[in-house]
Order: sequence, then C-alpha cells, then structure tokens
Amino acid sequence: MKIPAMLFGAVAAAALLAACGGGGAPALPSNPPPVGGPGNPAVSSSSRPAVVGDTFAFSGSSLENDVYTYPVGSPFPSTSTAAKIGENVVVTASADPLGAGGTDFHSTTTTVGTTATRVTTGDSYYSTISAGSGTNFVLNAQQSVDDSKNTYAWTYTTPQILDELPETAGASWTNSPAGTYNETDADGATIARTTNADGTYTENDTFATGGISKMTFTVNADGSGAWDIYFPGAPGPSIVSYTAPTSGTISVAVQNPTPTPSPGATGTPAPNPPRVYATPAAWFSPAPKLYQESDTVSTGVTFPASCAVPSAYGASGNSIVQTISKIDPILGLDEVTTTTTYTLQGVGPVCVAMNDVQTYYYDYLNDTALSGGFADFAGSPQLTKTYSQTLTLQTAGTSIQSEARSTKSAAVAPISTALFAADLSNFRMHIARERAQARTAFAKMFVRIIAPTLSLGGNR
Repeated sequence: MKIPAMLFGAVAAAALLAACGGGGAPALPSNPPPVGGPGNPAVSSSSRPAVVGDTFAFSGSSLENDVYTYPVGSPFPSTSTAAKIGENVVVTASADPLGAGGTDFHSTTTTVGTTATRVTTGDSYYSTISAGSGTNFVLNAQQSVDDSKNTYAWTYTTPQILDELPETAGASWTNSPAGTYNETDADGATIARTTNADGTYTENDTFATGGISKMTFTVNADGSGAWDIYFPGAPGPSIVSYTAPTSGTISVAVQNPTPTPSPGATGTPAPNPPRVYATPAAWFSPAPKLYQESDTVSTGVTFPASCAVPSAYGASGNSIVQTISKIDPILGLDEVTTTTTYTLQGVGPVCVAMNDVQTYYYDYLNDTALSGGFADFAGSPQLTKTYSQTLTLQTAGTSIQSEARSTKSAAVAPISTALFAADLSNFRMHIARERAQARTAFAKMFVRIIAPTLSLGGNR
C-alpha cells in the first residue's frame, strides 16, 4: 500500500507517470506587497522584527501513524514511524520570486528517519501589517523544494494571519483559504489548484509521460464534484462524478467518452451513458462546510512536557490554537489540522506543535477485498493517517549574526518569525505528499482497468 510520497510523482512510469524529479519554482500571481520586504523587513514595536543575516537553529521530532479500519479487515498492519527533525533558518535579502512581498526566511530541514535521511528547503514570506491599535503578523506565500527537486508553492488572496499583537486573552480570528497551489516536477508534470473562500476548488494536472495526459478536478459547494481523466488519443475524458449527499447516500458514476467513428463507418457513434459504480453512505452532511477555521489566543498556559522548552524560557506563556477542518468530496477525505503555538513575552514562539488527522472513506489505494475493481467506496472510515510534528527553539545552536543589534535585543527579537518559517514549510510539504497517495494510486488503477475498455475507433 505504501507509495513513494511525492505529489503525483509516485506513479510508476509503466502505468501512469514517470517518477518525479526536479524543476524550477512555479511563479505565483503578484499581489501588492504589504509592509516588509528585502531592505524593509517585517518590523513592528512588538516581538516580530527581522534583520537580514539573522540565523536560527531548531530541533524536534515527528510521528506518523496509519490505522486501517476496513470492514473486512486490512491486509496491512497499522504502522507507526518516528523521525528526528533539525532545521536552520536564515533571513535573506534576496528578491522575492513569488511576487507576494514580505521578508524571506529561508529554511533547510533535515529529517532523519529509520530508513532514510531527507533534506528539504523552503522560503516563507512574512510581513507585519497595522490593524487597529495593534499589528497583525501574516504569511504572504511559501515555496518548498524537496530532495527529489520537486517544487511546491502556496500563495493567498488575503495574507494569512498567524498572530494578532499584542496577544490578549480570548482574541480570535479566522483566515480564508482562497489562493493558489502550484507544483512543478522534473519530468514535466505540473499541478495548479485554485481554492475559493468556501473551500471549493478547481485543479488542473498535466503529465508529459505515462498512461494519462491530464486530470482535472472540480469540487462544488454542495459537495458534488467531478474528476476528469484524459487518456492519450481518447476523444474526451473519462469522468468520475460524485453527487451531493441525497437521502443518506452519495452516487459515484463513471462515464467514458463517446467513441469516434472508424474510417469508412456510417452513422454516429452512440454516446456512452454514465454507469453508477457505487452508492456509498453519505459521510458528510448536505450543504457541507468544506473549510472551517478558528484561531484563539489563551494566556497563562503551561508549556507541555512534549515541547521540552529550555528552562531559560520558563514554564508558561501564551498559546495560539489554530484548528482547520476540510472536506474533500472527491478524495473521500475528512481532514483536521491543529496547530498550537506556545509564545513567551519578549521572545515569541518557543514551541510549535502541529497535528494532522486524515480520515479516508474511499479505498482509492485498492488494498481491500471489497474493492473488486478500481476502488471501494464504503462511505465508512477505512484509513486514518495521523501526522504530528513538534519544533522547539533551542538555546544551544541559536545564532544571531546581525551586528545591528545589541546582544540583549539580538537574543529575542526575530525568533517568532523564524520558527513559523521553519515549522510550517516542512509540515505542509509532508501533508501534500500524504494527500497524494490515494489520488495517484486510484489513477494507476483507472489506467489498468478502464483504459482497455475504451474504444477509440468506433461504436461499442
């Protein structure tokens, strides 16, 4: 069941795609740059300034658990994989290639697992923006490059608020998911997804090699959606469609393209009607909220033992808890991500703990006896993937190289921004890989089972 975890680069060349390699970072739409940027870094009267040349070191760990709950039992045992994480961050003066503005924090992440060591890099662009009597600390855009040279980039229609300064008990806010995600791989594969404020999205994926040339995805506000799969030489896409929940069920249908006439044939080929493949139990409610977010500040919070915060930072401070819930009707995926940031006055975050839980209701991995085809649409939880990651500011190894500040100010001023940059970039890249596993496996199965039934030369 385990598939190499590269977003759409995991599919074998013989069946669908060649393994992913490298490529340049995709360009993102330009937005008017907010306060902050090379030569004018994110600075405010609170603890969020940054000076070019500052460097930081962090350490932490991650744990990934896969639990299978197929109705007939899983052929795979539950798994648990731990890793150690080390990250170095440097504030750079390089020009922003994403066009989003902000100060660039460049991170290098080394993840040491039981079977491999991976090194990835990322760039996160932050700013501070005046808001009423305070300041908002925001994320404008991110890009990452993994050790296979696949590139990932995120930008937002509205910058994402990570903190409202000064922090006060009970303060809360929310962000819109509206924005774009782009990926470019070495073999020429590209991914472009546009997400709207209500969580609906459209996505276009293209592939230079393999058994599929293009795939498109459309998710609608009522929970319905379509997955169009284009085979080279076919007169049109094969469409996997999903209805909104109705009377407690969802209908999944497959429609192959109408064949083209054979040379010399007479008459018009009969169109292929959609075939209802499955009617799983509705696993989300009608009129669903595809995206929900809450961000809340608490004060006087004891730092958890799991953070192992150095004693130099004391035992308590504030916390910012962000909870994001997503529903993807096409993937059969319910996802909840919780990020808890523990902060100390005058220092900023001293620990960031992130936890992502993905529950799959469809067996796109095709590893259960129920599937009998290219997927099992059970409508009940079949696989739960949990990924947690914790990074903590270290007193040893944290080096502030700027000569523009006194020793006292250099020790505390830029810590907040660097920790967000290091933690978010690596975590989001891992989640992108995890979400891809089911999609790529389903596409491979679709090629194997559906493609041979396509009649490209006449009526069926």
